[in-house]
Amino acid sequence: MKIKKILLLIAPAYTFKYFRDIDPLPPLGLGYLAAAVKDLGVAVEILDCLVLGWNHEEEVAGNLVRVGLPNSEIETYIRQFDPDLIGINCQFSRQYKIYHELFALAKKVKPQCITMGGGAHVTVCPEEVLQDPSCDYVLLGEAENSFKDFITKVNQGADLTASDGFGYKSNGRIYVNKKTRWITDLDSIPYPAYDMIDLPKYAGLQTAHGLRHKDRFCPIVTSRGCPAKCTFCSACQVWGNRYRMRSVENVIGEMRLLKEKYNVEELMFEDDNVTAHPKRAKELFSRMIENRFNFTWDTPNGVGVWSLDEETLDLIKKSGCVKLNFAVESGSQEVLTKIVKKPLNLARVKKLIAHCKNIGLDYGMFLVVGLPGEKISDMWKSISYAVECGCYDPHISIATPYPGTELFSVCKEKGYFVREFKYEDLFIKSYMLQTPDWDEKKLQKFMSQVTVYLKIRRFLARPGLLIDWTIKSFKNPKKLYNYVANLIRPLL
Repeated sequence: MKIKKILLLIAPAYTFKYFRDIDPLPPLGLGYLAAAVKDLGVAVEILDCLVLGWNHEEEVAGNLVRVGLPNSEIETYIRQFDPDLIGINCQFSRQYKIYHELFALAKKVKPQCITMGGGAHVTVCPEEVLQDPSCDYVLLGEAENSFKDFITKVNQGADLTASDGFGYKSNGRIYVNKKTRWITDLDSIPYPAYDMIDLPKYAGLQTAHGLRHKDRFCPIVTSRGCPAKCTFCSACQVWGNRYRMRSVENVIGEMRLLKEKYNVEELMFEDDNVTAHPKRAKELFSRMIENRFNFTWDTPNGVGVWSLDEETLDLIKKSGCVKLNFAVESGSQEVLTKIVKKPLNLARVKKLIAHCKNIGLDYGMFLVVGLPGEKISDMWKSISYAVECGCYDPHISIATPYPGTELFSVCKEKGYFVREFKYEDLFIKSYMLQTPDWDEKKLQKFMSQVTVYLKIRRFLARPGLLIDWTIKSFKNPKKLYNYVANLIRPLL
């Protein structure tokens, strides 16, 4: 069978019935894959079932709903396009059931088509995906070269079994070749196929990996990997152990394309750490200023503080950044060094945040609590540290043991799981763990107390907010009573 037509899918997603913890994002990963195989003479289409069905919900069970195109519409699309290969982006482990649903749907519509999975979940859990009888193959890690190699070999009738970062089945057994080859020259990768991504579909969304500020936005990735090796992060599994960068000239070329051809107004740097190389970061932001792109931009994944200085912050502000997220993780230096294993000196953070205040650059802070070895007192140090930095609404994640991380291995080895491990529990407020220092209930109580504490500190720091809130609240006594009751209850 020759591969002449390829369909790449972003799946629908499960989320909570009363609030959505998901949002659509232009699929750069699939755009890179589509661009990588253009010169092979194959037809490629990208189908984002999430954004196209953003206003469609189906109740699943309990408090969950399924958001995205219904299966009937996906089936119709597959029949009309009639692909020879269907690739599914298996990004989030929590969504694994939907991926299997789509593999089955693909085989139902066209039994002879090749089905393939890729993405972060596939990379860290390839056996789980390949156990599905409807999934033929998987590709691990960055896949531009391996995807192109796969199509070439299939069309030439060549042997696939020795391919790098490749998973397959033979005689009822699963085989997974370790990913060993990473793209050293990122400039050799073509820009994402933005014409296939169809950016206008995403225009006007209020949220897409965070709050958006302009109608026409787009993610961009200027580097791969991260020099830090935090115990809770699986980035090294997906992108390898070496930090690699595109040249500034290459990045500026892509920005010019996005500005002039697609009228993009806002960028999200989706790098794990766009500022990891200080000299390059300064050059990049300087070139953005020189070219007068006037992009609004932010860093949804945060930046490493160890590589920042005041000069870089000035350039970040001048080049259009509206908010810089400091990935601090913990306000305890001991926890950072011994448990998180992040190369960060907390003494640097306050000085940098003080400079952000001076130049009017908004900032946020990422914290992780509930790590094995961490005590409740350590967690309070993190909250106190955020307040000392003037951050009254830090993004607080409960430590979540994703497969492929050191955290997962430790929790499995020491039996720290509260209940049987399930992929469905892989979200930041699932309270999956307990240790000799705390259990699930103590951690939940801590988080309730933190919510109250941060609200009070925010009001104390900004008396004007408290006055406005008080005036409005006395006009609705019942609402005021319920608010105060809910505020006090966790402290009792």
